Amino acid sequence: MFLEMPAFFCAGEPSGDLYAGLFIRELKKQFPDARILGVGNGQMRDSGAEIIFEYTRLMSLGLKDSVMSACHNYSAYRNIARWLCRLRPRVFVAIAYPGMNLLLCRYAKKIGVRVYYLMPPQIWAWGKFRKFFVRKWVDSVVSVFPFEAEFYRGLGIETIEIENPLVSKLSVYKRNDHHKRIGFMPGSRPSHVRRNMPVVLELTDLVYGHIADVECCLIAYDSRQANDFKKDVKDGVRVVHENRYQVMKNCDLLVIGSGTASLEAALLGVPQVFFNRPSFLDFHILRRFVRISEYNLANIYFGKKVVPSYVGYGRARLVNSICEVITNTVKLEKNKPYGTRGSPMFTKEVQ
Repeated sequence: MFLEMPAFFCAGEPSGDLYAGLFIRELKKQFPDARILGVGNGQMRDSGAEIIFEYTRLMSLGLKDSVMSACHNYSAYRNIARWLCRLRPRVFVAIAYPGMNLLLCRYAKKIGVRVYYLMPPQIWAWGKFRKFFVRKWVDSVVSVFPFEAEFYRGLGIETIEIENPLVSKLSVYKRNDHHKRIGFMPGSRPSHVRRNMPVVLELTDLVYGHIADVECCLIAYDSRQANDFKKDVKDGVRVVHENRYQVMKNCDLLVIGSGTASLEAALLGVPQVFFNRPSFLDFHILRRFVRISEYNLANIYFGKKVVPSYVGYGRARLVNSICEVITNTVKLEKNKPYGTRGSPMFTKEVQ
């Protein structure tokens, strides 16, 4: 598949960087001398890729953020397109971030580069019209989700299904610290964090005020985000980013505002509650175009509701709903690991 090098990978946000890094590591095992370069951040860099452009100023999500960042994303698109033209890689691999990556797929195809799309557009959720762009500009879709691979094949699009690399990566973690702890993960994109952080800060105050002998910690994606978190949190709330998966595993409960982090927590077997606080425009306008009723990636992946999830624009309602789950869950027995897809996360389902 990737015998012809060099290969250019393009990840526009943290979850794409994560999967790209895992994918490149496996690729490097088979082809140690392969030259891989592209757009990404720490995970891709650590896997051995040459980073020519960092995505940190991209990462828009939703209607409002996409409109606000359109000019910058177009500038980034032109910059990356110039690199593609200059380097002329044999393979272009787009990872997530379809707002810009679909256009880059179009350009790569135009200059004769073979195009793969890892973590393709979620047209099973919304924007099904994008299937025409994928069919025209992408040679093969690469999916880590069985339901997604089946969906794309049903559209007549060439699809390669691979095992989700997170499954094997996370299976090695065991809990090694049984102090009562609640972890908070407000998201990876700056716009997500801005909306979710007020909910997290209010929840940490409530937890310290009503639950004895519990530690609250904010789990950051990287050191840059950790430094941003430290500016907002009060004394007593620990901010961590190193050895992130072990910290997650050592929690009694995780309060999560990111889809990929929710799936990671599910694969780790850690109880969690998921919440999402979209922008006003997304909540009242964009959701009318969404074709699915379930927003949590772990629930979609396992095919059943294993994670309580709350989506809403109002902060007070989200805080009240999450508080109820915290009260019921923080007293549960030790974490029970997942067996296969469909295994329950909670000893008692929370409505």
